[in-house]
Amino acid sequence: MESQRIFSQTISVLEKAMDLRSKKHNVIASNIANMDTPGYKAFDLVIEKELQKAAGKENSISLNKTNKSHMQSLRSKADGVSVVIDDSIGLSLRGDGNTVDIDKQMGNMAENTLMFKAAAQMIHKKFQGLKSAIQGGK
Repeated sequence: MESQRIFSQTISVLEKAMDLRSKKHNVIASNIANMDTPGYKAFDLVIEKELQKAAGKENSISLNKTNKSHMQSLRSKADGVSVVIDDSIGLSLRGDGNTVDIDKQMGNMAENTLMFKAAAQMIHKKFQGLKSAIQGGK
C-alpha cells in the first residue's frame, strides 16, 4: 500500500504556476523596458496550456496504475513543463518597427501579478491547514 503524502499534488501545481507566472513577469518587464527600442518585437509566454498540463487537465487519456507491478508513468503531471514563447503579438503601429503596446503590457502585468498572488495565497492556506492539523486544531 502506498504511503500518504503530506503535500498533495495541489502544492506542486501551485508551485509550478508561480514559477511560470514569475517567468511571464520577466518577459513582460522586458517588453516594457524595450518599448522605445527600434525594431523590438514584443514577446508573450503562453502558459495556460502548460498550467493545464501541470494540473492534469489536458485533453488526453491518462493511464492509471491498478497494480503495484505495473510500470510507473515516465511523465509527471507537474514536472517537465516547457514554456513556449509566442512572438506573434502583432504588427507594429509605429514607424520604427517596435510592437510593444504599453497599455496591453501594463494590463498583462496587472493580470499576471494577481494570478501570482492568488497562487501564493492558496499555498499559504494549504500550509496553514497542515500546521493546524499538526497542532491538533489549536
